[in-house]
Amino acid sequence: MSQEALPVFFLGVTGYIGESILGRLVKLLPNAHITALIRSESVIPAFKAAGVHEVIHGTHKDLEIITAASRSAELVINTADADDFDLTAAVLAGLKERYQETGRRPILIHTSGTGILADSAGGVLDPAVAAAPYDDADEERIMNIPPTAIHRAVDNQIFEADAAGIIDGWIISPPMIFGPSSGPLPRESVLVPHIVKLAMHLKGLFRLGDGTSTWDRAHIQDVLDLYELFITKALSAETRAVRSSPYSKFILVSGGKYTHGELMEIIAGVLHKMGTIPSADVKQVTVEEGAAIHPLVPYLGTNSFAVPTKARELGWTPKHLNWRADLEADVERIVQSLSA
Repeated sequence: MSQEALPVFFLGVTGYIGESILGRLVKLLPNAHITALIRSESVIPAFKAAGVHEVIHGTHKDLEIITAASRSAELVINTADADDFDLTAAVLAGLKERYQETGRRPILIHTSGTGILADSAGGVLDPAVAAAPYDDADEERIMNIPPTAIHRAVDNQIFEADAAGIIDGWIISPPMIFGPSSGPLPRESVLVPHIVKLAMHLKGLFRLGDGTSTWDRAHIQDVLDLYELFITKALSAETRAVRSSPYSKFILVSGGKYTHGELMEIIAGVLHKMGTIPSADVKQVTVEEGAAIHPLVPYLGTNSFAVPTKARELGWTPKHLNWRADLEADVERIVQSLSA
């Protein structure tokens, strides 16, 4: 099928990553027909103006509708929910029907996350984890990620469908993303707004343990560059002509590292400078104390090390390297939006 006639079904188009990808997708595939599932009727005109051709008004619970829309697509892009098992099952059911009708493997570009690599270190750097980062070129190690890992149940659905020859399933796993969205509506990343809101509620910030636990990071525009590269690769005749291992299409993203303590100190510094919290000091708490503040706090102190070999092999190079300045700008913008 030519790209001129390519039917695309987009899940998560109104979100932080999704709306940013939309602008790139319209330019990358200018003659594709983009159908998107959108819940809020009020934003439909903005997304139609941004390049969505057809809107299905519904939610992720409308599984029969999602299956039907997936059946009609050669390319499905899902940036909606990395842990919604039923949603992914509905997408795969539709893509299986598409394959049975056409004899061609439809393409799924699914968004997971490097949280799948996280340990439970409690705010402290684990030297063993740092010495043995996950490299997406090591397919055997990717295959052996524990089934209990976050996102893994959904990822395994996609691996199984790919192994059965039903789809070409590409899983892109971004880390902590920063930077403003570039879609029709202002959106922010997930982690930083949560920390800002927590700090405003507590009138201060804290770190788990000594704050040395380490994660990967990437600017949203660098993440979009990577999506473009792999959407192009997934659609290429050369790629489509060969059935490859499901694990060869698992893509890790990393534009650099940061420590948990570093993140908290930067955010606290900006909030104090803006007069939002009384002090820039970051207190140290135990995992148990952090969990008592919020049940998701212990997750902030995990370690997750990724090596994006496959993206580098395609020529991907992060361009936004002044992450501290970008993060400071994010915090300022989030505070201003919360105060509006």
